[in-house]
Amino acid sequence: MLKRSSAAPRGSRNTSPSVRGGGIQKRRAGPARVDKDGDLVMDPVAAGGERKSGRGQLGGQKSRARGPGRGSGGPSRGGNAGIIKAQQAIIRGLGAKQANVLESHVTTGGTMARVDGLSSSKAASNPDGGVESLLAFLERKASGLDAKSNRAIKIKKSLKKGDSVIITASPEDIAEIQKLDNFMFAGTTLTIQPYDPSSLARSDKSEDKKKAQVSPSAQETKERLRGILATRYDAALKLLDLSALAQDEGLKQMGVFDGSTTTSKIFPALMVVCDGLFKTRQEKRDAIVSVTLADNNLADVSDVAALAQTFPDLKNLDLSRNRLEQLSSLDAWRSKLRHLSNLVLIGNPIESQLPTIKTEIMRRYPYLEVLNGVQIRTPDEIAAAVEAAKSPIPIATPDFRDVGQVGENFIRQFVVLYDNDRPQLLATFYDMQSVLSISVNMQAPRNPKNSVPIPPWASYTKHSRNLVKINNLPTQMSRMHRGSQAIQSVWATLPATRHPDLQSQPEKYLIECHPLPGLADPNNQSIRGVDGLIVTMHGEFEEQNDSTEQALRSFSRTFVLGPGAPGGPPIRVVSDMMVLRAWGPLALPRSSPIAPETPQGNPEQQKQQAIAMQLVERTGMTPNYAMLCLTETGWDLEQAFIAFTANKDKLPPDAFIAGATR
Repeated sequence: MLKRSSAAPRGSRNTSPSVRGGGIQKRRAGPARVDKDGDLVMDPVAAGGERKSGRGQLGGQKSRARGPGRGSGGPSRGGNAGIIKAQQAIIRGLGAKQANVLESHVTTGGTMARVDGLSSSKAASNPDGGVESLLAFLERKASGLDAKSNRAIKIKKSLKKGDSVIITASPEDIAEIQKLDNFMFAGTTLTIQPYDPSSLARSDKSEDKKKAQVSPSAQETKERLRGILATRYDAALKLLDLSALAQDEGLKQMGVFDGSTTTSKIFPALMVVCDGLFKTRQEKRDAIVSVTLADNNLADVSDVAALAQTFPDLKNLDLSRNRLEQLSSLDAWRSKLRHLSNLVLIGNPIESQLPTIKTEIMRRYPYLEVLNGVQIRTPDEIAAAVEAAKSPIPIATPDFRDVGQVGENFIRQFVVLYDNDRPQLLATFYDMQSVLSISVNMQAPRNPKNSVPIPPWASYTKHSRNLVKINNLPTQMSRMHRGSQAIQSVWATLPATRHPDLQSQPEKYLIECHPLPGLADPNNQSIRGVDGLIVTMHGEFEEQNDSTEQALRSFSRTFVLGPGAPGGPPIRVVSDMMVLRAWGPLALPRSSPIAPETPQGNPEQQKQQAIAMQLVERTGMTPNYAMLCLTETGWDLEQAFIAFTANKDKLPPDAFIAGATR
């Protein structure tokens, strides 16, 4: 694999000798050359003079210099004139689109993407407007998406138009680059969408009318395809009938199907024409709800993969009477057509496998309700499944098991003091053995619908101990700050914050508290250690800075609390771990509609019930016997356990929970 030298300057991308425009071209840019027979002239020295055969021709003789051409099995020059005319029209482009000729496939040059967001980034102040930095970022990030692949992503060409950057690359590289949609670049969120080259031709009409012109033959072909689509469209049903294309008389008259040509050649062209009929995605949704691809002799959907790009919000799809044998036959649409609600596979070999693969089909198409005319789930079940998919790990309600309100009092004081008086916070809860660590997670998933601009991370990254990113052991250890003075020096460099008020905005937090036994005894009196608490707090805060924009961050903070050492705070922070990420709404737990309401007793009764349950766990006694034992010992848990140990052999069998260890 050739690699670009890191020392060499990138230079102007549009003047690189390796840059090629749309379509298949060899060694130089510029419009494709077509000879009088409709063949693409791919030889780099051919310039309108003698015709040379070779790679890139739909038909022709063997090249003297390069051996047989890629398309040497195509029709000869003396073949059917109608077929040659149709091929020539498609090659020259539908609606000013140049075509790629790849063996038996005739597809439009869908190798472009539009990147928005550069103008609002910090890189926009660069001399070149930040284009070079953006392209380098896209290539670097896209190349690193697949850890198992060493393939480098290469952007062949770029063009800045207004606030957008139009990039050209191979279809495989464009697919990887589109995965960077909603990634952060230089302080802004990038939007990356497929780009229709015809829109570029239309917008450049005033600058280069010659390039934007459509040949009469291409315009004729385009109009004939539009007419064919019109006869196959049912406005009342919003149905586009693309079944049995090889039997269509209109396509036969155009010479598209000559016995060797397949649906794969004409289908992309039909989708190009469909794209030109609609200006927005919403217009497509309003006009086309159902598509039938029945009777097209499809062994898989790779030949009609363009359907998912042209009509991504399709509701009903008929694939009847094709040759689909297994689920992998649909892989070209994997992670696409996510809104499909009705799928028909009748008359395919795969039909016999549906009972075993139905679950996987439903997973691929989360809104699928009807399969082969049979309802496989109700709308309520679909809504529940979609909601559950948003939080694949069930989120339970917070479990706050405090001891003597130590955890509650700590949280209430911590939030106020961290925002207003950090030195006082240190003096109240931290000592010379307290440990602080900070981790910045820049790759936490975010919902683009609820995202906000991300403020710079510079204040935090120099302290970050993210073990996924920091692999050097000395660095890892140096970023674990021990003692009040070390923690104070770190906090002094962090921005001032303002947390939501706990009393008036409790929905902004998710806080849990659990007892934690076995902490090191600061008095060195107990070998087994002492009891403490672990408190986990998830929420958000706003940074206080000079910017007019709101700077929100989400955080998760885990505290380990224990008894203080002599001369120190009575309750100390043993460990304080803070994880920061870009802001996103807090994933609150969903309450179960069938969960019975727990009656609220008085605090004393709740405390006794908690003590009784601890004795049940330690002894295996039933709750009733545990409460009797505690009543006899004045609700002293340790005394109750001693009494149980001394008398457990005298207790009847029904005093113990069935199956409990005695």
